[in-house]
Amino acid sequence: MKIKKYLLLIFSLSFLTSCEDYMDINKSTTGVTDEDLEAGGLIYGTQLMDMQQRVIPIGSPSKTTEPGNDLAVTDIMSSGNYIGYFGMNNNWKLSTEATWDFADKRMNYAYEQLYMKVYQPWVQIFQKIGTSEEPEKQEIMAIFNVVKAAGWLRATDCFGPIVYSNAGNGDIAPALDKQEDVYKAMLKDLETCADILNKATSKIMPKYDLIYDGDPAKWTKLANSLMLRMAVRVHFVNKDLSIEYIEKALNPKKIGNTSKYPLLNSLIATIDYKENRMGATAWSYLTGYSDPRLEMYYTQGTYNKTDGYYCIAPGNTQGQGTKENSAEFASCPKVENADPLYWFRASETYFLKAEAVLYELTTGDVKSLYEAGVKMSMDEWGITDAVATNYLNKSNVKPAILTTNNYHYAGYYSYSFDITTGNVSPKWDDTASEEGKLQQIITQKYLALYPNGVEAWTEYRRTGFPYLADLFDDNLPNKISADAKARTPERFSFSTKEYDGNPNMSSISTLLNGPDKGGTKLWWVRPDRPVQN
Repeated sequence: MKIKKYLLLIFSLSFLTSCEDYMDINKSTTGVTDEDLEAGGLIYGTQLMDMQQRVIPIGSPSKTTEPGNDLAVTDIMSSGNYIGYFGMNNNWKLSTEATWDFADKRMNYAYEQLYMKVYQPWVQIFQKIGTSEEPEKQEIMAIFNVVKAAGWLRATDCFGPIVYSNAGNGDIAPALDKQEDVYKAMLKDLETCADILNKATSKIMPKYDLIYDGDPAKWTKLANSLMLRMAVRVHFVNKDLSIEYIEKALNPKKIGNTSKYPLLNSLIATIDYKENRMGATAWSYLTGYSDPRLEMYYTQGTYNKTDGYYCIAPGNTQGQGTKENSAEFASCPKVENADPLYWFRASETYFLKAEAVLYELTTGDVKSLYEAGVKMSMDEWGITDAVATNYLNKSNVKPAILTTNNYHYAGYYSYSFDITTGNVSPKWDDTASEEGKLQQIITQKYLALYPNGVEAWTEYRRTGFPYLADLFDDNLPNKISADAKARTPERFSFSTKEYDGNPNMSSISTLLNGPDKGGTKLWWVRPDRPVQN
């Protein structure tokens, strides 16, 4: 897919001497009316392209630093680091979310990326056509609303309460919704979008759609895919809601994956900064299972002139290593400029269905869906079915143990972990308990979701799986009023800027059912979530 290019025409205005000319210029300061822009799609197209690049931050090849920094705060230094996809070769003087220091500026930055930057282009279109009854405009609005859902799902899953039902109503101090209400409203909106788009007979804004080239059938699939993701997520806390929307998402069976962006992969920036390296949890599973995705996900590093896979611990509090044998030379995420970033991959669908069947939310065969998910993930990375089948026959392998002798970046401290006890292997175990089967599903889902940090972090917080590597510094939970055994924060906290700008923020503690701290659990967390020792 080629990058679509567009031009904004700027019209010069000659000196005006009459009231009639003055009136004309007040109608349109550029000489182009909204009707003219609508006819060419430009009034919607530029906002759509902008919005699509903000769901998971990404940019054109000329933009490297800005999207890279944006992705760092949402998926790399925070969620991807917490979940063990990435390890940080820096401590930023203990002033960022990487070390669980929820500095005000960083939390404001995270909120801007996850919520405001999606809101800004969306609201401009919503205020123009949000209530239109014209089918063509409803189709356009439906695409914007699906993109909004993809972005704001990440926002609510990181913060909890957000402005949803009151978004775009013109209120300068809108009331926030608790997360349960956000989910209910978003699910309903996705259902509406899927219905509208399923009836569309022609492409919608094809010149400006970076994802699907305006194909309404693919947008319908994405709406249903997001609906399925959300419906499965809530089943521990609202089974009836889960069953209702799982049925709607799967009937008709229109779910799939998002196409790639024709843009620069924003993971590259943090790798080039020599800060983003391989995380310890991913290292443990991928090397312990001899997982063929290992060489697809990461490059080999070097230590003492020996090539191999070297990782950095979660919550690393050591300063940036730059010398020979330092963490600078640990393994890196393996990524090229044009590698895609996905909002949703087909493999996730199978794991969602497997969990739904396991808990009798829909019908099917859990084992077949689990194995199909693993095979699809392998296929997404160019790994053959034969290799995937061999992998699924591994019954006596466990995650690798990291000892003080093979962890090289602890400085004057020591670091090790062992997550083998009570853990699972790739081969499906029909004799396992319901809990054991869930652990298998989520562990493989974790490996398939890479490098989607927010989604993997969300699934861990929801289920307690997969088992994660120990924190480098076990005092980190104290910083955010979390349980002493916490392996990750539960959420981001809001910055003082949000409180200063909206008096309705005073309701946050009520909406959260707890303090606005990183240790407060979100709504969809299962009540009996296991605690890892």
